[in-house]
Amino acid sequence: MWLLLHNSESSANETASVRLYLDESGGKDPSTPKAIVGGLLINYSHFLHFEDAWDQTLADHGIAAPLHMREFGKGARLAVISECCRRELFLEVAELINSHKVGSMSATLTNAEYEAHIPKEARDAFSPYAMCFNLAMMMNHKLAEGVYEKKIPFILDTGNPYKDHIVQAHAVALRMQRGGEFLHAGGLYFDDDAEFGTLQAADVIAWGSRRLASGLPLLPGMEPIKEVLSYQKDHRDNTWKAEWLENLGDRLLRRLDEARLALEADAETHDGE
Repeated sequence: MWLLLHNSESSANETASVRLYLDESGGKDPSTPKAIVGGLLINYSHFLHFEDAWDQTLADHGIAAPLHMREFGKGARLAVISECCRRELFLEVAELINSHKVGSMSATLTNAEYEAHIPKEARDAFSPYAMCFNLAMMMNHKLAEGVYEKKIPFILDTGNPYKDHIVQAHAVALRMQRGGEFLHAGGLYFDDDAEFGTLQAADVIAWGSRRLASGLPLLPGMEPIKEVLSYQKDHRDNTWKAEWLENLGDRLLRRLDEARLALEADAETHDGE
């Protein structure tokens, strides 16, 4: 299998044949009260062609990268694109993603579920997006289990507003993995989505997943996105179950206590020097 060296890495860092590109969508907007982390798995043999084809697709439609779904909103940069032209664009986008991805996924959590089942101390440290990232990691692990034995790195947009939350969630997963629980969790990297069609495709997946999970229709002309989010096209979506959240909340509290005790022990050591 070919190796992909991500541009954020030096030769001393890990390489990987398969990578997971993710983006977030949602928030505390009462009209779409769901947090989503979604994206696509892609391997090296498809990555380079995907990037070239993505750039060409945008150029053919007169769109300057990056493609951001929020920019189709009223008054935004891409709002002037007609319904017919949007449909032509997203027919090509859906075909491009489906023909190149290993698979795609979306992890969903409502704000109500988060507040009901996660202890406040854990909520203060881990946002709904951290929980969705945790779920995406577990989905990734389950999909890879038995068919892929290596770690899979995670790539997100450097402008992600929840970057610190994701970093913290990833660090907890790596500690769990070092403790003997293999999760297929590779490194965590952030890059400018203007440079990577894969990150823009992750935005399409996360946005479409949030709309559908919230019971809202896709905007006129964007219906082809449903083809990306089809089980028959190797898309998997999942929502947290109450017992999963409660179990994770307890584990996170233990991790926070361990980290606090370690800091206190370190402080005492330095005080005694």
